[in-house]
Amino acid sequence: MDAFEDLFSFIKRRRGGMFDPEEIEVSDVHHLTIVRAFAERIDLVNTINQLVPSNMEVDPGTVVLAMVLDTLSGRHPLYRIDSFYEHKDIELLLGRALDFTQLGDDNCGRVLDRLFDANTQRIFSQMAINALRAFEIPTRQVHFDTTSRLVFGDYLASGGELAVPMKITKGYSKDHRPDL
Repeated sequence: MDAFEDLFSFIKRRRGGMFDPEEIEVSDVHHLTIVRAFAERIDLVNTINQLVPSNMEVDPGTVVLAMVLDTLSGRHPLYRIDSFYEHKDIELLLGRALDFTQLGDDNCGRVLDRLFDANTQRIFSQMAINALRAFEIPTRQVHFDTTSRLVFGDYLASGGELAVPMKITKGYSKDHRPDL
């Protein structure tokens, strides 16, 4: 018995003996179900939906998950996401049944605008906290550098305090902009 016969026999048992091989719909999802599992673990969709108000037909969290999966599929342009999902099992990947046309550029663009309006730093921070909690990552110290400057040198040991705010005197702009 080959792998397909094993699969057909399994499906027949699950469906009470009724099975038509023509009913099988094949969807190529590669590693994206694993990515979705991580997204579920850090509560990506719900967190985005709580932080990004919307009355859109497809909630912002689901659209963000769609964009993340599209990006991590190896497809580089962040447009025509709907065409990426045209032959995918959307319910398996996004957790709800949608028509692929609902993931068009206009909806994705509206969600990106709402993400910006809702404060992307706040959203990123909450997602980082979710990941720390979900994966029980120890956080004796947390470093969160959003500056454009690379700084190097000696720092105070753990528990030490600066008497005055640090003044950066050496370093360079990671963005190659001396005005930053």
